[in-house]
Amino acid sequence: MSIGRAPTALAAIGLAVVVVLVGAPLVGWPRVVRLPAVLVPALALALLVARRWCWGESHLPGVDWQPSGRLVWCAALIVGCGLFWYVLTRFRSGEINAIDFTIYYDRPCFQTIRGRPLFVETSDTPGFSNRSELADHAYWGMLLVCSPYALYPSPLWLHALSVIAVVGGGIHVLRILQRLGAGGALASATGLAFVLNDNTARTLNYGFHPEVLYAWFVPWMIHAGLRGARKSFLAATLACVLVKEDACLPVFAASVALAMNRFRAMTWTDRFLFLVLPTAVTLANLGVHHGYVVPMLTGESRPTYAHFWATYGDTPMAALLGMVTHPWRVLKSTMTSGIFKTVQPHLFLPLVGWRWALGTVPIIALYSASANEQVRAFGIYYSIVLVPFFVIAASAGALRLARRVVTDVGHARLAAAVVVLLGPLLVGSGHRGYSLRPWKTEIAAVPQALAYLADEPKVLVQSGLFPHAGYDARFQLLTPETLNDPRNAGAVLLLARRVGAYPFRGKDVAGLIQMAPVRAMPGGLTAVRLSHPPTHGPCPSGPGGRGAPLPGFSSRT
Repeated sequence: MSIGRAPTALAAIGLAVVVVLVGAPLVGWPRVVRLPAVLVPALALALLVARRWCWGESHLPGVDWQPSGRLVWCAALIVGCGLFWYVLTRFRSGEINAIDFTIYYDRPCFQTIRGRPLFVETSDTPGFSNRSELADHAYWGMLLVCSPYALYPSPLWLHALSVIAVVGGGIHVLRILQRLGAGGALASATGLAFVLNDNTARTLNYGFHPEVLYAWFVPWMIHAGLRGARKSFLAATLACVLVKEDACLPVFAASVALAMNRFRAMTWTDRFLFLVLPTAVTLANLGVHHGYVVPMLTGESRPTYAHFWATYGDTPMAALLGMVTHPWRVLKSTMTSGIFKTVQPHLFLPLVGWRWALGTVPIIALYSASANEQVRAFGIYYSIVLVPFFVIAASAGALRLARRVVTDVGHARLAAAVVVLLGPLLVGSGHRGYSLRPWKTEIAAVPQALAYLADEPKVLVQSGLFPHAGYDARFQLLTPETLNDPRNAGAVLLLARRVGAYPFRGKDVAGLIQMAPVRAMPGGLTAVRLSHPPTHGPCPSGPGGRGAPLPGFSSRT
């Protein structure tokens, strides 16, 4: 291929990627599009096309190359649009379930602007219904996050915030690597690895969870600490405190990372400000929430999730003491936890660049010791607090190894950049990573179906459909409790066979659909009239008793 045609060919490759990623969900074929399956061949073809164009003209990024501010922000805009399309597609394909996104974040935001801060209406767990989320977590920042709902209530606000947090974290990671002198190519690759790894993907799969904000605020803390920017560092620390009561864990890890890499260059004032004060503030926040807020809102002295570590002690302090006094038991739990799958996309390179990841040891030990399998597996959003540290440590580790086999500094950085970028693209990028599925007609039909039921006093909506049901108080989540509640006799159930039904199984929905139909519904939806006791189908409450989670699903954590 001639050099003059290379830019046209590269543009065509980029256009083909966009067409596949945008068109496949809309057309409905193929059923699953995994991002690496599209990006890896496209990158390989792009390198083949650009070989003569770049290398022949000596355009290969050199040691001193750095991406311009304009390039970084343009790339951030493109990546942000791509991620938002991904989250939107998951939402429109029914992959973002009401549990937890809608019942704990979307609808509570709507309740917040109506004067009931983070109020949960109907939960899949009965004890969490009809109370504020502040009874469970110190989500102080959510009060601000919910403010756009006053302009127009929509779940898309939270989806957009998830994307902004990931992109913001990626930019800070890039700046951190530049600050460390890693070079523009390695810094850019590390920023992309932060976005592309499957730990970040699983968090975005969730739609929104406040912990995704750690992906933004923790790299911001580290970047500000490396620059010695005190005001920016304090702002980032405060932002972390407002995310959740467990901010003490990632904040401590950030302070350890700064101490391991900048301690000697700090003054005593800086050491107090950057290394001591952040953890002290977050521990005070933890104490206030558990000591005053939780008892005030629940009447109980024990935090909601203390039972996750009850095998070590009845109270959080007793459990902590139990873990400290049984280190081998904790180590055994760690070795059988999901931490190795979490570090896998980073090719285990954080073990080489351990100085950046050392502070995560308490997080890893605490999560691994949990009796909750989702926490132990670092599933769903739990691994996101580790991503900033692992991706920076992986970059440092890759460069250290590359310098041992490649003498030229520029070539070593390029080799490290390739390794850091290929890790998330080639390893652990199956069902755990980014994947696009077709938009479902059932999801698009929910607003029209609810309009048909405008005269019904109460509609119980299947969990996979509930995120699209809006905020009318007449529309409530279908759970075993609401199904069996005598007050809901005569209510209408809105159901769909091909959409998620947790805490029900698919066969449970099939049984409920056999009840008396109300009227024809669009888009494959079914509306049936509820009688009590239900005359058809099971009234599931799970094998562990009323309200217990069913096999194959995770309870809320």
